[in-house]
Amino acid sequence: MTTTALTTPELIPADDTARSAMTPSAYVTAETLRAGDPREREAIHLASDDEKFIIGSWEAQPYTEFIESYPGDEYARVLAGSVTLTGDDGVAHTYSAGEAFTLRRGWRGEYRVTETLLKQFALYLA
Repeated sequence: MTTTALTTPELIPADDTARSAMTPSAYVTAETLRAGDPREREAIHLASDDEKFIIGSWEAQPYTEFIESYPGDEYARVLAGSVTLTGDDGVAHTYSAGEAFTLRRGWRGEYRVTETLLKQFALYLA
């Protein structure tokens, strides 16, 4: 790899171009899945050498899962669709296209994709 490649900014697509670079992924596990079939896909745009910091795009079809302990700190911006997050306190928060949200490591609750979701994310795994 050349030095130029390491220092050249790269565009992260935010439209259908984002979907064309995606490959199957598997963040949702059989243990956490409650309903639906997420048929997840992702594109990793940048990852640290130790893979503890990841920036990517992720898409999922409608599904519901219950997460006991979120694995890292995440910032996400919804590009299309919507997701509803309901924590232990029972309060539901729905995020739709154009909105952003954060999740802290250890968050516990229901993660429900209500419309096909396309999001960009930055995730730090401690």
